[in-house]
This record gives sequence, C-alpha cells and structure tokens, in this order.
Amino acid sequence: MEIESGNTSKATQDETLLIRYILDGHTEQFRLLADRYAGQVLRMVARLIPSPEEAEEAAQDALLNAFLSLCRFDARQASFRTWLMRIAYHTALKHYRQRQKSPPFVEVNQHRFDSIPDDETDNLLNETAADRVALMERAIGMLKPEDQMLLSFYYFDNRPIREISGIMEHEEGYLRSRLQWIRKRMATIIKNFENNEEK
Repeated sequence: MEIESGNTSKATQDETLLIRYILDGHTEQFRLLADRYAGQVLRMVARLIPSPEEAEEAAQDALLNAFLSLCRFDARQASFRTWLMRIAYHTALKHYRQRQKSPPFVEVNQHRFDSIPDDETDNLLNETAADRVALMERAIGMLKPEDQMLLSFYYFDNRPIREISGIMEHEEGYLRSRLQWIRKRMATIIKNFENNEEK
C-alpha cells in the first residue's frame, strides 16, 4: 500500500487507511509514515538538542514511541502529523532533561519587566545587528525548554497556535499569553546583558 500524494484531505485519508493497514498486522508499512515525517521530527528535536548524535537518537525514539502507541491515535482529535509532533516534543523534552542541566537562572527585576512597553520589546527582538542577535540567542538559551520550543514552533516553523496547542497540550489562550510573556522576558534579559556590559 502506498500513500498517494494530493491535497491535505486526501493525504489525511490515505494516512488513516495506512494506519488501519498497519494495525491490521502489516507493521512493516510503518516505514512509509516514518520516512514521510522523519526529517520534520529530527528538525524539531534538534532545536532543543544541539548534538547531532543525540538529536538523531531522540528522533528515532520518537518514531519508535509513535509506532508503539499507534493504536491510540485518533484522527478525530488531531492529524497524524500533529499527533506525531506531540510525541516528538515530549520525547525531546525527556532527552533534554536527562542530558542537560537546567538553564541558568537570570533574575529579572519585576519593575523593569513591567515597565518595558510592547513597542520597545518589539524593537529589541526585531533588531538584526549581529551583537543584538547574539544576545537574543543567549537569552533564548536561558528560557525553559518548553518556552524555547514554543518560540521555535511559532516563529521559526510558522505553525498556527491551534496546531501548537495540539502538540504542546495547552489551551490556545494560554499559549498566546505565554508568547507575550516570553518576548517580554527575553527583552528584559537582553537589557540586563547590555546594562552589565556597559558597567
């Protein structure tokens, strides 16, 4: 059985049929799904796990977890892609926590946090100068892994909030407010860096 190419609805129907086929005992056909999504899974976990070898291991674990959990997939609740990315997200977090220390804690002055207007936050985070980009990368590294992934999904992958909600298993409203909070925290951390470097 082959997955036919075509529009999204057709591809979804084909995947649903293929999943039934796999669950009926043709387990070797899971490689068709794995081949289709392996690159996306690897790119996603690599954002949190920079070591290529560890990212590859996490991606393989995610695909294995998906295979072992395939009987629990429900096409009425999410597309296979979203369901698989949810498994990959949780697998990446698990690998990250097993191998990494917690991100360094940066104390943020609450008054400064509250006093940064939205337009200043936008200006800080939209800056393309090399030194500001370097500070932004440092600031991202100081976020919780869940917050790093939320930024990646929304800004780098351009995923809609609805899909991110399905992957991260949070309400859409929470994710929108969390994105605003993350942006402001990053702006505050960047200003802290700049103020410390000026001293």
